[in-house]
Amino acid sequence: MTDTAWMADETTNADEIAEDVETDTEDNVEEVTAEPEHLDDEALDLGESDEDADSGKSKARTQAQSKGRDKTLIRRTVRKMLDVQGVEDDVRHVAASLLSKDEADVEGLVVTILTGDSRKTNQPMSDLEDLMEADAIEMSANATALGKDRLKALWSLLGDLGKAEGSLPAGIAPAAIQIAKIISKDVSDDDMLTLTAVADLMKKA
Repeated sequence: MTDTAWMADETTNADEIAEDVETDTEDNVEEVTAEPEHLDDEALDLGESDEDADSGKSKARTQAQSKGRDKTLIRRTVRKMLDVQGVEDDVRHVAASLLSKDEADVEGLVVTILTGDSRKTNQPMSDLEDLMEADAIEMSANATALGKDRLKALWSLLGDLGKAEGSLPAGIAPAAIQIAKIISKDVSDDDMLTLTAVADLMKKA
């Protein structure tokens, strides 16, 4: 083989190698260019991690709020139990009667006070207070307007205060007149102070 032919072959081989190198280089460039897709996936993964972190914080905040409510309820229950145990016997007696509970059942009284309908149980005391503010004539008329059920509850309250005995007279008018007489003659300021203490005891807070 002549020197010129050998050199020509070398040149051809060099060109082929160069083409191979360029091809490999282009492939590598394409692979490098494709790598940002992986970065996008990682960015998405990071986004999901942030959402998970936010969800965890939300759960922790909810749990903390729940624990706070539980502590508040426990403190309120303990405080109310001490109140029930510490009041005068006549106050606890009237409160128990209004709540339809045994006055010795301190736990039952506390639960009923905290969970019951205070407007319903306080109604007889409110009716008595309203009637106390009226004169003798208005008192009978106002008592008649209360109706049978509220008159019965008011009669029971007067009985708890030691002011009424026996059964409520039949008929709304006779019952209202009898209740008005008892209130105007027998219910004292001390009795009203007792009812004020009962109302305070029966507050939920």
